[in-house]
Amino acid sequence: MAYTVEHLYKKVLEATDKMGSDFFPLPYVMNRLETSTYDFIGETVKFIENTQEIRDDLLALYKPFKIPIIPDPDNDEYYLASLPQDYLHLMSVKVKDAEVEVRETNLIRHGQEEILLIDPDTRPHSEYPIVSSYETHLRIYTPGTPTFVVGFYVAKPTFGVFGVHDDIETEIAVNLPDNSTEKIIKSIVNDIFVATADPRAQIQYANKETFRKRSK
Repeated sequence: MAYTVEHLYKKVLEATDKMGSDFFPLPYVMNRLETSTYDFIGETVKFIENTQEIRDDLLALYKPFKIPIIPDPDNDEYYLASLPQDYLHLMSVKVKDAEVEVRETNLIRHGQEEILLIDPDTRPHSEYPIVSSYETHLRIYTPGTPTFVVGFYVAKPTFGVFGVHDDIETEIAVNLPDNSTEKIIKSIVNDIFVATADPRAQIQYANKETFRKRSK
């Protein structure tokens, strides 16, 4: 059963002994939910990148894509492919070419292109194109005839609304499974412990560091 906004809020207040308190209203907790969720996704993505294991924690956000490639109108040395609007992290990508079977796509970080493009050993070939990722698009380097890029990405999470006229009893707090939401709740609780100088923050911090070391 997914956590509703109301359920999550009560869970946080109960865990921090703040039931009935006005110090941490719903907007504060929901803002912390958003920040903690992105932190959680970032740490989990590192684990996936290191182990190639798709964790259930992010399975709801893990999406396939097939995007057409177009020539860059301003530079004929490379091609472009627009990323989906809900794109957050690129997990895998492969270029499809109209004339050859692409053996391997070299996915690089933005800023590495210059070195790879001038080195004869790493220069892109039709069978071994280079792809660099940006916030909104991919840049493809290949002397071939690319048509599509395919792969998987982690989408941005969605959060429940919590205005005066919104039904917080039915609004889903975040589109992640319960076990993931519960980990995020622990992070929110720790933030409140820190804000109130509660000694229990040390225990929460130790648990969080243990998770981070496992993810490396």
